Amino acid sequence: VSPVRKEIISTEITKMLNEGIIEPCNSPYAAPITLQPKKDGSLRFCVDFRELNAVTVRDVYPIPRIDD
Repeated sequence: VSPVRKEIISTEITKMLNEGIIEPCNSPYAAPITLQPKKDGSLRFCVDFRELNAVTVRDVYPIPRIDD
């Protein structure tokens, strides 16, 4: 990761921690962070959950729908 992108990621994580959007955790699971370009040239902070979703065990008893 370039120093510029690393600073953007660090700033965004600090901002989300301060706003209570995310919290520190110690988990064996993680998802990679990516910065994707927006149409205006700025970067969008994204989390790629595809690999984590692939190993997530689905709920055997899903929440019933209101019309069930």
